[in-house]
Amino acid sequence: MATKEKLSMTWLFTYLKPVRGKLALLLVMLLISTALQLINPQIVARFIDTAAEDGLVSSLLLLAGAFLIVAVSNQLITVAVSYIGNDVAWRSTNKLRGDLLRHCLKLDMRFHNLKTPGEMIERVDGDVTGISNFFAMFIVQVIGSFVLLAGILGYMFNVNVLIAGVMTLFTLLAILFMVIIRNLGVQSSKKERETSAALFGLIEERIAGIEDVQANGHVPYVMNRFYRAMRSVAITGRRAWMLRIIPWNTTVVLFALAVTAVLMLGVHYYLTGKISLGMLFLIYQYTQMLNDPIEMLGDQVQEFQKAKSGMLRSRELLSSRSEIVSGDQELLPEGALSLEFEAVSFHYSEDKPVLNNLTFRVEAGERLGIIGRTGSGKSSLSRVLLRLYNINQGVIRIGGIDITKLKLPALYQRVGMVTQDVQLFDGTLRDNLTLFNPDLTDEQVLETTGRLGLSTWIEALPNGLDTHLSSGGSSLSAGEAQLFALTRVFLTEPSLVVLDEPSSRLDAATESMLQLAVDSLMKHCTGVIIAHRLATLEQVDKILMLGDGHILEFGDREELASNPDSHYAKLLATGREEELA
Repeated sequence: MATKEKLSMTWLFTYLKPVRGKLALLLVMLLISTALQLINPQIVARFIDTAAEDGLVSSLLLLAGAFLIVAVSNQLITVAVSYIGNDVAWRSTNKLRGDLLRHCLKLDMRFHNLKTPGEMIERVDGDVTGISNFFAMFIVQVIGSFVLLAGILGYMFNVNVLIAGVMTLFTLLAILFMVIIRNLGVQSSKKERETSAALFGLIEERIAGIEDVQANGHVPYVMNRFYRAMRSVAITGRRAWMLRIIPWNTTVVLFALAVTAVLMLGVHYYLTGKISLGMLFLIYQYTQMLNDPIEMLGDQVQEFQKAKSGMLRSRELLSSRSEIVSGDQELLPEGALSLEFEAVSFHYSEDKPVLNNLTFRVEAGERLGIIGRTGSGKSSLSRVLLRLYNINQGVIRIGGIDITKLKLPALYQRVGMVTQDVQLFDGTLRDNLTLFNPDLTDEQVLETTGRLGLSTWIEALPNGLDTHLSSGGSSLSAGEAQLFALTRVFLTEPSLVVLDEPSSRLDAATESMLQLAVDSLMKHCTGVIIAHRLATLEQVDKILMLGDGHILEFGDREELASNPDSHYAKLLATGREEELA
């Protein structure tokens, strides 16, 4: 356990290396602040003794001025320390947030299918915020507390060994107890974060499906689940809080005993004339000051438990490994790419095969139309082609090269895909169309959008390509979103493009216009078109018909259309497009 904790802390502190200069400055300022905190009670003690001895007013004014200067200086340094501490915390943990998000984006779809977006937000931001809060105050309060404790006890040993011994015993007992039980609330805090993540996942899931919730009258059901999730958060949060405050309650009891003993000794020494009234005040003040760093340490034990639970969850996430491993090849043949499936089988779960022993080939520059009923494996075929999932058996080749041998960026650079769901990002229209690629010029964007029939729409926008779009897609109609997605893909000039029903949301007139544009844009690439409308396949070269994950039919489109016994010809003859739905 100790070794695991040491490794965790070592891993976490690597994120502090880039801000080590500010850490050094912070340490210097802490030392100055501690010195000022130790000086002021001594000034007050001198002031009391001077006043008790009927000293000069000028001396009292001088001491009062010194007290004011030290107090103001200490306050200014405290503000600066707090600012720099938070700056250090956020700079270091933002790097951790970035690493977590980058890692999540590289994980395969099997992982993401098990996690809701709300849960991932809590993992990437919520857990790290706990670590950030710990970092922000750790140096300021923990290191500062130890320095202040050392200064108080060191000075008191010069004043009175017995009183200093009592104060030291209290300090050691408080620190020892906090060290012993520092992990008491870690697992409960971890459970608290998990239930909080589940709550965020529920909220995100239901808000994303708000149309279905409202249209089907499911609001009471959603609220019932919400209240149950909230109850779980409350119960786990209460348990975690109760375990976290044990160190604080312990220090309160120890402090009460220590103060009683110190004050009794101090009063005794004052009454016997061994110390002055000012020194009695100084002893009392230092005893009170002793409690502040102890309380801060207790608070930081609580924050440590929260931070450690976040740290453990962050490390769990970073230790997750994707089943999609990038290859080492980058080069593919120039121009359009051939596509080949050889004995490919795939399943999401072992008891439910999705693709069964698929074997077919599409030559470079050809267009393949894929048809089949819902659940036949059409979309799964496109997902394994893009390596969103690994196949369980067989080989997929593009340009004659096994896709598992290719580096993932090389694959995605040459293979494009248009899905029916379009994701908009918060940014300009240009950024959304180019996906923030600065190398694409406005002329290229406008030329492609013009061929897809988006020119009139863009010209009607208040700022053209500089128009700001909100995330989520609410500013686009379904048809515009489809054209939008096509623009994105064709701007990358892919060598192989997969179109998942590119005209499913378009009216007949727009579909006809779009078909001409797509034909033009696909002249220099290989195309795979997943269709739910037979009209979409009029320009393809080959037809692949799937049924329950098997190839029912594959061949030249014209040959299949002229063969009355083929599945494709029967669909054409009857016009039963509903069989493809």
